[in-house]
Amino acid sequence: MNKLSWNEVWVTFANTISQRSSDTKLKVGAVIVPFDNTGVLSLGYNGDEKGGSNIRESECSGNSGFIHAEINALIKLDFNNPKPKKMYITHSPCRMCAKAIINADIKEVYYVEEYTNDLAGIKLLQEHNIKTTKI
Repeated sequence: MNKLSWNEVWVTFANTISQRSSDTKLKVGAVIVPFDNTGVLSLGYNGDEKGGSNIRESECSGNSGFIHAEINALIKLDFNNPKPKKMYITHSPCRMCAKAIINADIKEVYYVEEYTNDLAGIKLLQEHNIKTTKI
């Protein structure tokens, strides 16, 4: 019997949660888990604020007006949990999300696709010794 690897499980989870997004152009999902893979610490997807219209403000990449999936996951994260954490994302983080990931003390970031061919967020994470892996 072939079991899914934990990376496969969490990437599938991030892809599934991305389908909650109202964005018509790009659906992004994020999940934060402990290194021991014992559960989900937080999750997020791109979308509007609570009670927002969930209508994209612009069709230009990076200007949707939505809160990014990474930020939504970090907002819900219990920062007092002492376990080392890793994040799985459907798309590589933008530079601003990378800054938030650094501040949240996430140790590893896994992503499936590059976000608009802009790897500034990945480069910033690497500069801060955060392991990044494209799956």
